[in-house]
Amino acid sequence: MRNYFLLLLAFTSLIWCSGCKHRVETNALNGITSLAQLAGGEVTTDSIAIIDSMRQYSIPAKVSVKADFPTDGNFLVVNSIREWISEQLGGSFTGTPDNGKAMLTHYAQQALQDLNDCAKDFGAEDSAFIEGMVFDTDIQIEKIHETDQYVTYNYYEQGYSGGAHGWRVAHGQTFRKSDGRRVGLDFFQNEELDNLASILKKELLKDFFENDTAEFRNSMYDYYTTLPLPEYPPYFTKDGVFFVYQLYEIAPYVVGMPSCKLPYSTIEPMLTLAGKELLHTRSIATK
Repeated sequence: MRNYFLLLLAFTSLIWCSGCKHRVETNALNGITSLAQLAGGEVTTDSIAIIDSMRQYSIPAKVSVKADFPTDGNFLVVNSIREWISEQLGGSFTGTPDNGKAMLTHYAQQALQDLNDCAKDFGAEDSAFIEGMVFDTDIQIEKIHETDQYVTYNYYEQGYSGGAHGWRVAHGQTFRKSDGRRVGLDFFQNEELDNLASILKKELLKDFFENDTAEFRNSMYDYYTTLPLPEYPPYFTKDGVFFVYQLYEIAPYVVGMPSCKLPYSTIEPMLTLAGKELLHTRSIATK
């Protein structure tokens, strides 16, 4: 009888402790009662700007790196975004990934040193040639759209380090909130990719060349027959999926960066089930 009583007491204590733990966990999550709700919460950010300059070898160099650095939210997607930011900037940061200021400072200093190395080469030139020359790098990383299912970031970089003209890089990345997975062409059905490329070709012809087939053919390198899909993945925005080609990717510098946005009504039939699920969302924030 005594052993039975002790066993009953232990069992009762276990149930009571379990209930306490549940109440503590529920309270800690501020009323969130499911992982789906936790994953769908907003990704909060801190706007960080690192601006620096240097003047050596007679040419000033300036660097600006600004980012909406993720600070809170589902840790899976937050960590994925931080990793992506670091990759876009060079992938050499070895510090604590949640220290946005340290990360951006590292890459700003690295960019400044790269510009300074370029200035060293030009500094040996005739002073009249380099008079008024400024080397610069300007990088902006923004959170541009967010729903309860995904968050989209945009990366833009421009600069000048000598030569006939500067450079530009512009692309975006969508992250699925449930697991931090990066959304790309793998969210499209494989058998629809050729169809997708054909639609992009028609849109570029209409938007960039005013339906002038001859101009399109003469400007697009060898891709006027079969247009490749962009190197960078498409990204989800408020009212459609955006596709952008980089400088020189499919055309000369003078053409710029051909791009287009396809409405969700056009895109949805080509998506996989995982892709279609991203469309049934509730918007949280849009820039």
